[in-house]
Amino acid sequence: MDYRKVERQLSLVRGVVYKNLLENYMPLPVDRSACSRWTKDLPPSGQTIIYTSYMYQLGSVFKSYAKLLERFSGVKFATRFTFLGGFLIRPKREELERASLILNNIVALLKESSVQVAYLYDEEPYSGALLLELGLLDEFREYGRRLLSFFDGRGIIRVITVDPHTTNALLRLKTLLKSNLEVVNYLQLIRHSEGKGSFVMHDSCLYSRYLGLGDVVKSVLQNSGVTLVEDRMVTAQDTSTCCGAPVESVDEELSEKIAKARAMKLTSVHKNVLVACPLCYQNLSPHVESIRDIAEVIR
Repeated sequence: MDYRKVERQLSLVRGVVYKNLLENYMPLPVDRSACSRWTKDLPPSGQTIIYTSYMYQLGSVFKSYAKLLERFSGVKFATRFTFLGGFLIRPKREELERASLILNNIVALLKESSVQVAYLYDEEPYSGALLLELGLLDEFREYGRRLLSFFDGRGIIRVITVDPHTTNALLRLKTLLKSNLEVVNYLQLIRHSEGKGSFVMHDSCLYSRYLGLGDVVKSVLQNSGVTLVEDRMVTAQDTSTCCGAPVESVDEELSEKIAKARAMKLTSVHKNVLVACPLCYQNLSPHVESIRDIAEVIR
């Protein structure tokens, strides 16, 4: 591993991502309005919100953010919601359409379980998970104070997350800053769902190893009618491996090797692969012909 490159990446994150988070609640200049168009039906305020942190809408952007840092390293932003138009990141239409289907299905599943949510639309802030996962704990803590203050100022007492990275980031903030904010993942709230098909499950490392939600994920699927094909050497918690996404920012080549190896193992068990994380999807999808998110197969 090129440690000089790692140091440079961390320097760019501090200089670009962290600065923009403090000023704009976003790591890079993104077209928020495009990312929030997946719904018009939810109230814009309330004590309980669905919190996307843009993870499904910007999966490919987060995967390639290391390349984008160079592009934006010299850009200054005038105000929190006004970016220089020529630098604005607009996700691909197909990515936004897929995110819309996933997020609307999650809302429908919550409603079916008698959980009503609000949504912050283009005022939604990013969680800061990137800072945490790169080990920038001082920066993560400082941004976290602003983020929790943001929620508190809007009367938000319960946040429903939709991905493992955001869930982990907010739960860490609760511990670090002793917050009373309730953080719950949507999969913990589903009481009824229907699904079909047979899949091999790629466990999110965060869900299964750090958040204790691996069994919750599989229980939701099995109760819905989805068949999970298991192989002790591939899908067990102590033998399953990472998709490679977390190392993308410091070593693209290594990330790609890990993704290919994991995809090969998974497809040796079953041709249909299931994930529960937008970054796992981004890293594995180039190497798997049939791959879907859990929120695409249950209703």
